[in-house]
Amino acid sequence: MSKTRFVFSWSLALEAFLVCLVGVGINVLPAPFDSSGIAVFGYGAAVYSALRFTPYLSIPIALLISAPVWFGDGSIVGKESLTLLPIVISLFGYHKSLKQVIKIGAGFWSVVFVPILVLEHYFNNGADNSESLNIIMSGVLVTWLSGAFGLVTGHFVYLATHGLRRNIAYEPEKVKLNFLFSYFFSGCFFVGSMAVIYLSVALFQQQQERQIQQYMVQRVEVMQQQLSDFIEQHQSVVSATAKTLSGNMSQKALDTASSKQLSIMAAYYPNFITFLIANEDGDITHTYPTNLIDKVKDNVRSNVAYRPYFSEVMESGEPYLSDVFQGRGFGNDPIVAISAPIKTSNDNTVGIVEGSLSLKSFTAFDELSLQGFSLLIEDRKGDVIFASNALNLEPLSKAPFYECEPKCDVEIDNGVGGKNWLRFKGDIPQVNWTLSYYFNREYLQASMGSYLMKDLLLLLLLSVLGTLTGYLVARMISMPLRRLIRYIAKFDPKSTQGNKLPSRAFHIQELTALNNEFISLEQRLLAAFDELDKARANEKQLNVELGELNQSLEARIEEKTHHLESALKSAEAANISKTQFLANMSHEIRTPMNGIIGSCELMSEYELPGHIASRANTISRSATNLLHILDSILDWSKIESGKMAVDYQDTQVRELLLGAKELYAYTANVKEVEIDLHVDDSVPSALALDAGKVGQVVNNLLSNAIKFTNGGTVTLTASYADNSLNIKITDTGIGISKDKLHSIFEKFEQADASTTRDYGGTGLGLPISKGLVELLGGEMSVESVLDNGSTFTFYVPCKESKHAVVAKRTDAQPSIATIPDNTHILLAEDNDINAEIVMDMLSSANVRCIRAKNGQDTLEAAKKYPFDVILMDCQMPVMDGLTAASQIRKHGINKDTVRIIALTANAFEEDRKACLNAGMDAYLSKPIRKRVLFNCIANELAAV
Repeated sequence: MSKTRFVFSWSLALEAFLVCLVGVGINVLPAPFDSSGIAVFGYGAAVYSALRFTPYLSIPIALLISAPVWFGDGSIVGKESLTLLPIVISLFGYHKSLKQVIKIGAGFWSVVFVPILVLEHYFNNGADNSESLNIIMSGVLVTWLSGAFGLVTGHFVYLATHGLRRNIAYEPEKVKLNFLFSYFFSGCFFVGSMAVIYLSVALFQQQQERQIQQYMVQRVEVMQQQLSDFIEQHQSVVSATAKTLSGNMSQKALDTASSKQLSIMAAYYPNFITFLIANEDGDITHTYPTNLIDKVKDNVRSNVAYRPYFSEVMESGEPYLSDVFQGRGFGNDPIVAISAPIKTSNDNTVGIVEGSLSLKSFTAFDELSLQGFSLLIEDRKGDVIFASNALNLEPLSKAPFYECEPKCDVEIDNGVGGKNWLRFKGDIPQVNWTLSYYFNREYLQASMGSYLMKDLLLLLLLSVLGTLTGYLVARMISMPLRRLIRYIAKFDPKSTQGNKLPSRAFHIQELTALNNEFISLEQRLLAAFDELDKARANEKQLNVELGELNQSLEARIEEKTHHLESALKSAEAANISKTQFLANMSHEIRTPMNGIIGSCELMSEYELPGHIASRANTISRSATNLLHILDSILDWSKIESGKMAVDYQDTQVRELLLGAKELYAYTANVKEVEIDLHVDDSVPSALALDAGKVGQVVNNLLSNAIKFTNGGTVTLTASYADNSLNIKITDTGIGISKDKLHSIFEKFEQADASTTRDYGGTGLGLPISKGLVELLGGEMSVESVLDNGSTFTFYVPCKESKHAVVAKRTDAQPSIATIPDNTHILLAEDNDINAEIVMDMLSSANVRCIRAKNGQDTLEAAKKYPFDVILMDCQMPVMDGLTAASQIRKHGINKDTVRIIALTANAFEEDRKACLNAGMDAYLSKPIRKRVLFNCIANELAAV
């Protein structure tokens, strides 16, 4: 048996419970008729569970279903056989084929246990006659049919509900139609015939029982009357004799009359064993037989005054009938005494006449009963007066008493002799006796055995007939199908004439229709093959033409492909050129910009005249604006090329928006514009998003709103819903006309040419903002009315941060870090202006700084002197900064501790990564701010 894994589910548990409930409920029902076998019908549920569930579950279910059988009557082997049937099927038939289940179930049940059942019934009941043999065989057949019924019904139900739909991993079983029809027909015939025959047997047995009970009722009534008459007749003869002897007789006349009367009674009433006459003192004066008087003369029991039949009569003066008692003196037989008083003419009792009635006299009543019926007569004390031999009760013994008395049913189980009886009772009121009439149910079972055997053999015959019928029906269907299969196998599409199917093979309308449809299909196939041949000929012709066309088409395709490849290479080259141009432009512009911004920053440290300080600030702001334009061009280039990366970090949205508001507070104040910030309570304290890009978008939109609003209000609103941050910026500015709304997100485009003249701008802010929002997975939209302001709305998907974020306030102006004294700094810069600016910035600190003009000089200096910091430009003659940094990390005198900081005009992300990969520790993009430079140097030195 393959190892199966038990998987629990509530639906499986409910199904198992219902199956168990149905099986137990059916097995609790009483058998439809009496037999020596076990007639139960609930084992179909046990067989179903054996096929449906794993053995771990089906075996306990089988034991529960078998529990009512074990509490009932029946043979031990029969109970064991029925219990083991579903267990064997579960162990060897679970998830097996249809034939395998039938072989295991039928083979185990019929071959193994039927012989054992026969032997058990034989040893328990014997086979002395044909009736016993019928009881044995009918009991075996009833038990066998109970198991067969369970096997068939359980298997049928399983096939109907699960077996035909079950998914199997192995190759499906191939079952012949003959076998399948034979099995189902025989099973249906078996179940149907069994139901009819069992019903017939049950009705016949009930009819038999009713007839027997009616007979017993009538017989009890008759025997009550007969026994009453019998007792009354014998009492009357004793009373008549006593009256004859009454009166004032002489002693001699009394003796003569006594002997004569006793002889007459003995002659006409032989059921009396003895007679006696006793005087008023209880002394016996006369007896019959006459020789008993000799015993009286020998003083053996000569006085009967102690006997109830004497004392009761002497006291009451009335006739008396005693209970059964053991005789003494005249004999030891159990008897019933009938006595009557002898009186004088003054009605004084002077003696008694007694007759001892033999209990064997009741045998005459018993002999009138049919076979199987038994008579029991008991007195008022419950002592047995008479009992039939079948009851095996001796006179004077106690009659059986049942706990159900006086409300016992007609059927007495485990009654006299441990047998099952039918019993009817009746009373004989004048003597206070009880009459019980018994019938042994074994006789009913024996009489039913022959009838049951015939019906069960008929059942088996009908099952065989069902098998034969199923086989014939299956043959009627399978033979035409086989002929049709052979005909299909011989079908040749090249043949112009098909083989002829014999019409006699089809007796079923559906099969005839199938035959006609195939003949029609055959004609259509032949026509289709003919058309196919013609199509093939046309195909060959078309292939020739297509080949010629392909040759010319391939040449054209090759030419077009060459042009496309050339155009693609040109486009790629143009894209590369554009990227190189932007990189070079950024580098070349940032290099002089570093000198301009750096010089202005250094000049601002001195006290300058007012007009000169104002000019210096103007130069610085102009250079900064130019730098913003350059950054915008670079951002747009990154977005177009798909090189813009996303950096998600835990961000405090309120701090981000508050920082944007504070950044533009001065500009808004100059234009008399009020900035209102509203952050909804739905916005979490921290969100996981790219703060830089969201801040850039907010800054662009906020800058535009202030730029195009001359006095009024700019409202910045934020909310959070459906895992998205929603931001809306509304202004009361000049607005945008509807026909221009579609173009404002195009690069280098503005709503109107006059806008550029009046307000300035490159036309890149909105395209970059929209591109950044879409990069983050969101969308941006705009609503505007000319002269009534605009509303820009965007959302970005983001989730609430799981980590706490420490708030960073930027209210105070950032301070400049202090560089430790005597810090040795090497500046690698080929541009004299940039070198001079950095040297001037560092002059305010107590550091030692020297300059190298190319990467080679920088490497040689690092090999000789232990510098603390190297400020490295990336593009230098002789050796570039990247190569110099990697060589210093290999050969520098303090290669592991020196901090290398890149100072480069290259502003792309890939430039920063290249610097870090070359061994540099930090990256600063030109133009360099003094505060940023000092803070970076201080941070790097602190990390050593």
